[in-house]
Amino acid sequence: MRGCSKTRGSLEEASLNMFGVAASRSDRHLLVLDKSFLQGVSTVELQHYVQDGWVFAIPDVLWHEHFRKWDEWRLANLIKLKSIEPTLVLLPGLGEMLRAESEKLKPASQILAGKRIKLNEKLVPGLKFFELDENTKQTAAGRTAELEERLDVMIDVWRDFKAIPDLQNARTEELPEKILGLKLQIRDDRTDIRGFYANHRDSIHPPPEMIDEEWTFYRLIQVYLLAGLDFFASYGLKNEVRRETAMNELLDLDYLIFALLVGGLACRETRFVERFRFLRPDGIVLR
Repeated sequence: MRGCSKTRGSLEEASLNMFGVAASRSDRHLLVLDKSFLQGVSTVELQHYVQDGWVFAIPDVLWHEHFRKWDEWRLANLIKLKSIEPTLVLLPGLGEMLRAESEKLKPASQILAGKRIKLNEKLVPGLKFFELDENTKQTAAGRTAELEERLDVMIDVWRDFKAIPDLQNARTEELPEKILGLKLQIRDDRTDIRGFYANHRDSIHPPPEMIDEEWTFYRLIQVYLLAGLDFFASYGLKNEVRRETAMNELLDLDYLIFALLVGGLACRETRFVERFRFLRPDGIVLR
């Protein structure tokens, strides 16, 4: 079923020059494509969205999710993308965006352009299923190892949320209200986000007073702080964390950072959509 929901405000001005993509109509927008949306639509439906004027942006995490394992549904998804290949926009990586913001002192979406992609010509319906080549496998394995290391670091950081004064001495029944208050602070208090950034900032990074919601640095901090509160709410002081669940969470955070910057998301995962709408109430969601 096709449908779109748009919350308050208009993204027309913000979308006029987003990663080099121009938008001519306020009700058509650049959208970060999540795996759940791609998995849930048919090739024909996806083509209809493009004909309606939607432009799908591909973050590198989408590639990783399709190349870290190889099976029939991943192949089917790539075939869908092949059918709209000329309109797809490949977004820069997070590392590239952070470096660009540090060097140019401007939001990455304003100084970096998305790229067109060229998928394998064998990605057409009816051809025999083929395996990934060795280079792709090695690249995916290397990225997985990096993510595993990042996950360990983030879990350690999130466990330390128990030391946050508002949570440290709160009774169990008080925690939901306390956590919601902190989430609202993360969303609405720009000074607080800048202060957190300043405390962890490298000297080569942009000055704290410069960054806001248009910057990758700002959105990255928001997303990881919000995820930390959700982690604390779910696990608290528990020792056991299901690894695959935590890894999927980490991958979703990368999607979310891009979606917040772009202001548009194509996704069918309720929890993911709720997070996006919470941090970007003026955003566009295609479900």
